[in-house]
Amino acid sequence: MEAGRFDAFMPHGMCYMWRWDMLLLHVGSDLLIALAYFSIPAALLVLLRNRPDVPRPIFRLFVAFIMLCGITHLLSVIVVWEPIYLIQGLAKLATAGVSIATAIILWPLIPRAIAMPSVQDLETRNSEIAALNRRLEERLDSLTAMAGGVSHEFNNLLTVISGNAELLQSHDFSPDEQQKLFAIAKASRRCTDICAKMMAYSGKGHFVLEEFDLGHFVNGAKLRSPEHCKLGIDTQAHLAPIQASRRQIQQLLETLVENAGEAIADRAPEDGAIEIAVSQTILTESDLEEAEFETSAQPGSYVVLEVSDNGTGMEDELVPRIFDPYFSTRFTGRGLGLAAVQGIVRGHEACLFLSTVAGQGTKIRIAFPAADASTEQYQRPKFPHPGTVLIVDDETPVLDVARSYLEEIGIDVLTADNANEALQLVEQHGNSIEVMILDYLMPDKTGLELLDKIAPKIDVDCYLTSGFSRGEISDPDIRCRLTGFIAKPFSREELQGLFRADHTQ
Repeated sequence: MEAGRFDAFMPHGMCYMWRWDMLLLHVGSDLLIALAYFSIPAALLVLLRNRPDVPRPIFRLFVAFIMLCGITHLLSVIVVWEPIYLIQGLAKLATAGVSIATAIILWPLIPRAIAMPSVQDLETRNSEIAALNRRLEERLDSLTAMAGGVSHEFNNLLTVISGNAELLQSHDFSPDEQQKLFAIAKASRRCTDICAKMMAYSGKGHFVLEEFDLGHFVNGAKLRSPEHCKLGIDTQAHLAPIQASRRQIQQLLETLVENAGEAIADRAPEDGAIEIAVSQTILTESDLEEAEFETSAQPGSYVVLEVSDNGTGMEDELVPRIFDPYFSTRFTGRGLGLAAVQGIVRGHEACLFLSTVAGQGTKIRIAFPAADASTEQYQRPKFPHPGTVLIVDDETPVLDVARSYLEEIGIDVLTADNANEALQLVEQHGNSIEVMILDYLMPDKTGLELLDKIAPKIDVDCYLTSGFSRGEISDPDIRCRLTGFIAKPFSREELQGLFRADHTQ
């Protein structure tokens, strides 16, 4: 008998005496096992394709081992009729080799597999992470609330400091004394700027919302061009209006231009160029996914403010940090500039796109949602030149400054430091009061609550004033009841300007 000839052996079916029941049992079982074995590698390959983190070597060995097991069962079916025992033996030998290799690799992995967290462990840790995230969010909320609250307190104090300094400057003092007053006023303006940036960063500065054309605003903005920089402005005509705070948009523009000027100064101050552009576009879902950050922005029509420079640009690793408070690529402690920009963008439910290349410059695009044409605005003033104004504020020094400002232009002023006193003055003076200036946040009643009490009694123009708000003034139903909003700290020019000229909205 020649070992290499298959026909020297009898087929395995003869061992079953060719009984149909034995053939069906063994052949059917082997076919089912082979089918199952071939399906398992297919499932493992799908897993490997979709989970690149799964260890490849051990799974590839599993695939080879299971495939060979399936082949040996398939050969067991064939040898029932064809005695290809040599091929079957070689397949078994290959299966044995792969099995040994799998076992050698598998055993060292057992301790690592045992150490892996269970589903219950993962659920527990996920719950702990979720709880930690909630605590971090609460801490962040408390920090932003603190920033807004501190700004509110300081804005009240700065109204008194800057107001009295401004009033004293009109007196006849010596040049040295005038210089000291000027220094006080300058320091208070600097503090006001810091408070505005804290308010913006906290996201609490979005209450002074007005509807206006951003292109016209940018064209009329008083922007100081950085030294040795050419400042260009290009605004598209017929833009949709946006809902925004004029003061914060001015602050945002100044910060971006100042930041661009510093980037240019680090590179080539003699040929620096800063370009400001305003345009309108449609942003899709995929466009918004490219934003550096956004807050609940939805696809639709946007008015885009773009500020670009040919300065130094930034390395990729620096980009995630540039909006952190007091981070700077130049030196430590630069302040809240771009951090405030981030707060302003989020406070306006806008989105920011950043494009920068080291050595080639930076482009920042801020997209503001186009305003709904049906949005309610402030009321037109019924008494643009009032004879009597009632001012209500729980800070007596603020009342004194405001009264002095208005009395300078011939307006009779009534003041109250609480809601009850204000109601008594309304009862006493009735319709002679034509304008009310109400502090938004007071210990006994908010300005809006006081307005609810007074509005049925007399027909007046009502202005709210505050250094801080929780956002209710953005509500169109509330804003349409008001004549305007006065942000603290206010200056003599701002307060007197409300009543010196005809009021147009």
